[in-house]
Amino acid sequence: MLAQSADDRIRELEKKIEDLDRRLQLAEARNSTPPVASSLLQSGAIVTADTSGFNIRSGDGNYALKIGADLQVDTRSFVGNGSSALTDTLLLRRIRPTFSGTVYKYVDYFFRPDFGQGTTVIYDAYAQLNYIPGLSLKVGKFKPPVGLERLQSDDDTSFVERGLPTLLVPSRDIGYELTGHILKHRVNYAIGVFNGVPDNSLSDSAASSHRDFAARVFLTPFASGGESPLSGLGFGIGGSSGNVDNVALPAYKSFGQTTFFSFNSGVTSIGHRTRLAPQATYYVGGFGLLTEYTLTEEGFQKAAVRRAVALRAWQVQTSYILTGEKKGFAGITPLRPFDPLHRGWGAFEIALRTGEFTAERGMFNLGFADITKSPRVAHEWAGSFNWYLNRLVRISVDYGRTSFVGGAALNVGGNRLPEKVIIVRYQINFI
Repeated sequence: MLAQSADDRIRELEKKIEDLDRRLQLAEARNSTPPVASSLLQSGAIVTADTSGFNIRSGDGNYALKIGADLQVDTRSFVGNGSSALTDTLLLRRIRPTFSGTVYKYVDYFFRPDFGQGTTVIYDAYAQLNYIPGLSLKVGKFKPPVGLERLQSDDDTSFVERGLPTLLVPSRDIGYELTGHILKHRVNYAIGVFNGVPDNSLSDSAASSHRDFAARVFLTPFASGGESPLSGLGFGIGGSSGNVDNVALPAYKSFGQTTFFSFNSGVTSIGHRTRLAPQATYYVGGFGLLTEYTLTEEGFQKAAVRRAVALRAWQVQTSYILTGEKKGFAGITPLRPFDPLHRGWGAFEIALRTGEFTAERGMFNLGFADITKSPRVAHEWAGSFNWYLNRLVRISVDYGRTSFVGGAALNVGGNRLPEKVIIVRYQINFI
């Protein structure tokens, strides 16, 4: 759950407007029925195509099917001395058809595979029961309620790649989740039980009979729909806890998606893992601020050595929309979509991010990682320029620089050379 009360209310109003619009379309169509649509109208079905995708909905709204898609094409260009061993590339970062809708009025469903980067993976596949207002039950494969930027849609992030704290939280997992809100959306909560997956990873199976428990609460105490400068403030904390016996070890990647930290051969996860993720957002006008900190403490073992070691990461990112639109957690809708003949150029956004990833010294002292291969610290700076031609199409140009402490042999200075990368993304999405 995105936990942004203003955005939730906007979506509820948009849904009501869409329902009214469909009813008007149905009434008009009944007075003048095209031959092709006659069978649909006899059953009361309504077919539409708009920024949310292609929709088929029953006249009473109890049954719906929405077909969407998410396509991202990236160009990665590495520059600088530290990038000589890295390969410039063009790739299909994400190819995700989306199928979602409603059955029997109270049950929503969502299914999204990914065919990007030459693989086939089921990212989301769940059903959600919405019978009690303000409370939903979700079952299937989806994002556990821990990291803030992880819970943000891939299409709505200000940067083409997420920040360092996302490396330490789960990507997708199979489980159950209760999610809802109270006090007029000012308190949003989620609690769930999951199989348990490595950091920044997903899986379709359980590593053991143990389970992960995850929860999150996010507060927007000043959200009232008015113009208060504090109405866009939100803060909260997410976390998870569970056993990691037989759970695969993760590998951590930089802004340019190259692995900078990996574990030594013979190391296994064992014992307990705890994640804590305090987080906050602030939006006012075209300005946006997102910040989070993630701590993961996990048990590892190599031969007779067994110990819990901590990994930490934080980030602060700011953004500003240059063309007058309001910034929010759920993305941007240009006031004037791209149409130069009618003076429409879309929306333009600039963003800046800094963050750091740190591995506890015990990770190296105990032999779980090699300081000449895996750095103890990774520090990131990133800048982004986003051009939103319309709500569905976006072109982004990002520059990321990641510097390291450790990660190389002493005879070459002991520190891995910085990674510098320029990523250009062409994106179309409607989900």
